[in-house]
Amino acid sequence: MKRYKVRERLHGDLVPHLLLVRGIAPELHEAFLNPDYNADSHDPFLLPDMEAAVERILSAKKNNERVAVWSDYDSDGIPGGVMLCEFLRIYGLDVIHYIPHRHKEGYGLNTEGIEELAAQRVALIITIDLGTTEVEPIAFAKQKGVDVIVTDHHLEPEVLPRAFALINPKLKSSRYPFDGLCGAGVAWKLMQAILSKDRPKGFGAGQEKWFLDLVGIATLSDMVPLVGENRMLAHSGLVVMRRGRRPGIAALLKLLRISARTLTEDDVTFMISPRINAASRMDTPQAAASLLAAQGLEEAHMLAAELNRINDARKGLVAATVREVNKRVAGIDLTLSPLIVMGSPQWRPGILGLVANKLVEAHGKTVFLWGREGGEILRGSCRAAEGVNIVALMEAARGSFEHFGGHAASGGFSLTEEGVHRLPAELASAYSSLTAGASAAPEVLIDRELSLAEISRAERDLRQMAPFGVANEKPLFIFPGVSVAATRMFGKQQNHLEVSLEQDGTRAGGIAFFSTPDSFSKKITAGARADIVGHIELDWRGAARLRVVDIL
Repeated sequence: MKRYKVRERLHGDLVPHLLLVRGIAPELHEAFLNPDYNADSHDPFLLPDMEAAVERILSAKKNNERVAVWSDYDSDGIPGGVMLCEFLRIYGLDVIHYIPHRHKEGYGLNTEGIEELAAQRVALIITIDLGTTEVEPIAFAKQKGVDVIVTDHHLEPEVLPRAFALINPKLKSSRYPFDGLCGAGVAWKLMQAILSKDRPKGFGAGQEKWFLDLVGIATLSDMVPLVGENRMLAHSGLVVMRRGRRPGIAALLKLLRISARTLTEDDVTFMISPRINAASRMDTPQAAASLLAAQGLEEAHMLAAELNRINDARKGLVAATVREVNKRVAGIDLTLSPLIVMGSPQWRPGILGLVANKLVEAHGKTVFLWGREGGEILRGSCRAAEGVNIVALMEAARGSFEHFGGHAASGGFSLTEEGVHRLPAELASAYSSLTAGASAAPEVLIDRELSLAEISRAERDLRQMAPFGVANEKPLFIFPGVSVAATRMFGKQQNHLEVSLEQDGTRAGGIAFFSTPDSFSKKITAGARADIVGHIELDWRGAARLRVVDIL
């Protein structure tokens, strides 16, 4: 059972208290609450190789060279790729947007794709959200007479590729004061640097800010810290999206019945980003790129419908795979291991991260799932249970993998059929080594105690601190002594919980997705009194409600 502790109250007013418990000094409160484009932007030429990259692009323009933008296929790479392609075309370059096939080509650069681009007379490749580890493909590109400018944000490996330029704030050589940019954010800095040297005729000062809708989607989607420059980019991106200028985003929001005027970070991360990612998971990444790049409303509405259809197909595939996985899980004794490790050659690798998420939610265990789609190499996804670092776990069992990577809570890997047979035992051994002597689960800190009567005002105050995300998490509150008036299950599969709450004459609603009355520390029943732990949010009608995290 989780242990909770309410933080010491540092200020009588809610927002100053929340900023102080986040370690933000009083003199910095105003700057945090009011992100400023100029004040929060850093000099792009502090990034490694930026000067060389800009000069190479200026040379490409002068010599009428063809350029390819090679972006990753996720909700960071695709918006970043569309953004840079649109800008470089305005700048006067002949540009190809190349997005690798998730299953046939995999992540990163590859020699087949480079060969294809070289045959199309591409002289320069600019990467988005990849390239820092691509030693061999970049050497191959050089052999073909193609220069490569890398824009990326992943960690520096032991050996760096010999790219024409490698722009990455995480390199040890970087002088850039903020290393948390996403891939599209780094590409944005390249665009800023080009404009500082050579602004196209007719492209007015500040006109580049209209591209911040795409940078905002990527920043909110990629789990980067929403502080500093990222907070400004995410905030500005939401402002631009609310203007409804990009036909593809406007059409998708209309289809999803989301008001652009009140768009939030949750709308982006839970509604827009999954649809961008679904395109590559279902083998059609270009569908997402085409939607974001659409120029006319008719085309945009058609592409939005297609992307939504792809996402529905993805949901169906995930549901079918979850059912199959659950049948296999039902046949094993989950008390014997803190891990769930399984796979099938029939499972599609691109959706296994979503399936693994559901297993972690259902069983509270760290999950590794693998599948195959063409070729001999098996690919998989993994998700960590609370308190587990998935990358450290894979590092400790690295002998089983061909490649692996990710973040603390999630990752991906590839392995051979021989490695599959060793994987469960090696992961179990690695897990035991990493958790030996580990202490009990740490306390979960609750930001403040509130009453139901304070919800509406608190929701209005909290808007000042948005957008929320990594490093600026949604505040967690506890509402003690609340009466549960009613509960009901809803959704097509009746797998979401809604509760009606009362306290001293005040009523409020609460919701918990993919939950039942038994999902919490204490079973929730109508007529009972309980302490409710949760976040404050708006429902679809614009009324404040609770997103229930736990019942005590």
